[in-house]
Amino acid sequence: MGDEYPDAEFIHGIDLSPIQPHWVPPNVKFLVDDAEAEWLYAENSLDYVHIRHMSIAIKDWPRLLAQAYRALKPGGWIELQDMHFLTKSDDDTIPPDYQYDEFLRLLNQGLGKFGFDIHALMNNPRWLAEAGFQGVEDRTVKVPIGTWPRDPTLKMVGLYNRTVTLGVLNATKAPLTRGLGWTPEQVEVFMVGVRRDLMKTSIHSYFTLHLTYGQKPLEPKP
Repeated sequence: MGDEYPDAEFIHGIDLSPIQPHWVPPNVKFLVDDAEAEWLYAENSLDYVHIRHMSIAIKDWPRLLAQAYRALKPGGWIELQDMHFLTKSDDDTIPPDYQYDEFLRLLNQGLGKFGFDIHALMNNPRWLAEAGFQGVEDRTVKVPIGTWPRDPTLKMVGLYNRTVTLGVLNATKAPLTRGLGWTPEQVEVFMVGVRRDLMKTSIHSYFTLHLTYGQKPLEPKP
């Protein structure tokens, strides 16, 4: 965004952890902050709010979107980007015993113990509309898991997605141990089958990336 819109007055990216890069355009600043805390942006001060891959991390979406609505200028836009962690296939190559599907089921069950839902993004269009945004649309894009696509670009996307997915497995032990009471050893044994199935090019699975956006009305809400 900073490169694309060099005349933008400021662009803030926030995260809970200090993992932000230092080599960024001069109009971009990264802050360590909590999006669910009270927003300090003035009312009607922002043109655009972008929230990516946060559906599992936010507990009070109506409050967050209400703060975004207040901070946006009339006519400003909000966009939510979220991956739906539900595998699909257009050629029925996902077997009934697909271990990654079992992992996603258990992950959602474990996260549910802490008040989170991996399918929460399906509420995004409704939440935006209820917050007062107009012209809400929800577009979906297929994101392959693995190198099975013939198209070179999609094959590369699938490789990246599988690499990220395999890496995330190591960071998702807590829902199984703290949420479901598994031992670390049980998790490791189970993950062997999950990793094995993710590497199978005979399984043509994919996620859908949801791009949901809306506009703050030019006229105030009645």
